[in-house]
Amino acid sequence: MIRKHQTGQAVVWFMATVAACCSVFALVYNVGAMTNKKEQTTNAADAAAISGAMMEARVLNYEAYANRAMVANEVTIAQLVSLDSWVQYDYWLAQWVANYGSWIPGVNAFTSSLAQAANAASNGVNYFVQASVPAVEGFNRGLLAVREAAHYAGGKAANEAAKGVAEANLTNIDNRYDEAPELVMSPYATSLNYVRWFDFTDPYTGDGRAAAREVILNSRDAFSANRPVGTFFGGINTVLEILGLGIDYFEFKKTSGTTTLEGNDHWSAQDSLDLYHHIPVVGGYRHAPLGYGRADAGSGDGSNLCNDTEFSFIEFKQVPTVNCSLAETVRKKINWSGLPNFRDLAKGLAKDTPCSTNNGSDSPSLTYLAATERQRKATISTEDMGWYNVDVSGPQGSPRLKSDLQNNNQLTSISSACVFFFRPDATDAGAGDLARGDKKHEFASLYNPYWQARLTAPSSDWTTALYTQIGAFGLNRATQSP
Repeated sequence: MIRKHQTGQAVVWFMATVAACCSVFALVYNVGAMTNKKEQTTNAADAAAISGAMMEARVLNYEAYANRAMVANEVTIAQLVSLDSWVQYDYWLAQWVANYGSWIPGVNAFTSSLAQAANAASNGVNYFVQASVPAVEGFNRGLLAVREAAHYAGGKAANEAAKGVAEANLTNIDNRYDEAPELVMSPYATSLNYVRWFDFTDPYTGDGRAAAREVILNSRDAFSANRPVGTFFGGINTVLEILGLGIDYFEFKKTSGTTTLEGNDHWSAQDSLDLYHHIPVVGGYRHAPLGYGRADAGSGDGSNLCNDTEFSFIEFKQVPTVNCSLAETVRKKINWSGLPNFRDLAKGLAKDTPCSTNNGSDSPSLTYLAATERQRKATISTEDMGWYNVDVSGPQGSPRLKSDLQNNNQLTSISSACVFFFRPDATDAGAGDLARGDKKHEFASLYNPYWQARLTAPSSDWTTALYTQIGAFGLNRATQSP
């Protein structure tokens, strides 16, 4: 009788245990499925963020290469203007040497031939320069247009690259259904990336081109920056000083020989050679026309570039030397519109943001934001299997096998990447050829292509704002992506 009274109780407890085990199994399965898909979604967000940031870094590097090419072209214009001035200087030097040597027997024929050759060279070079400067300037205008087109396409290209990488994270194996993540790219995230991209740089025009002017002047070659007296006249000077015992002697002095940017719209090149007579006590004077040349590209005439003066008894003041003054009378005018607009980093950008400091940079940096999302049906849970309405009666309660994890199984992940400038110093290990030859530290600019990208922790403000937009009110998924 006792055994009959206990019959069937084990079955009830067994069924309750099975139901509880099913609940635990469902929970473990759902958590595992969600964790796995969440990790995939996060990986997709990271890949999207680094792809967008790398695209922005590449565009910045391209703009740096374009700026460098434009600087090189401006230096080429300086070289052409310098050549025109120097050849004119040689021409007039040859003419005056021929004039002074005409009375010396046996020298006249040689100096006359030299003057004729200098005349032909001057005419040929001037014709070449007059045609070449506008051509080089036209090439710069083309570079400027391409650079600006690349810049304005850069923001969209970064978002498109991020979107493409996110959508490429598809797991679609035979007999298994999955769905690629979509970029959440809500209006907030999209506009944020665009705004930050376009606020990061500015096209500098007018007086704002001062930095570009300094870069160009520092990039001049030795011939454009300084054309000294030369080995030939230097040797003659040594002989003359020896013959004069360093007391009373003549010296050929290069009183001008440089090319410079006057303002942002005028290249000036000038060369002159004066004969200086060193006289004890009295001093010295320059008086003979000898060699001079001048070339100007751009608007206006520019100033006299003489690096020496002499006292004028007519004007009772120091004035440029004879040959410096004569240089202005033979100037050649060359068509040139002025420096182009150079795009560079905007003023006032912060240099100590986490995006910069966390990557060893002490320059302004740019952060790219991306978010990915998997649709509800991309994750198979117990609810999708039909186990969402299983009620079991009994004292143990009624376990409901229903999955309702993050965003109703619609997973969302946010990530960001940092675009920063970093060029190692000569003291940094492994710097090698990347360091500057002068061992100086270099800060960010759009004149050197050392922009790179790296994943970084998303800002809490951005995370809150994005999740508020897509999640605070039901975590509704963005309906469109760019």
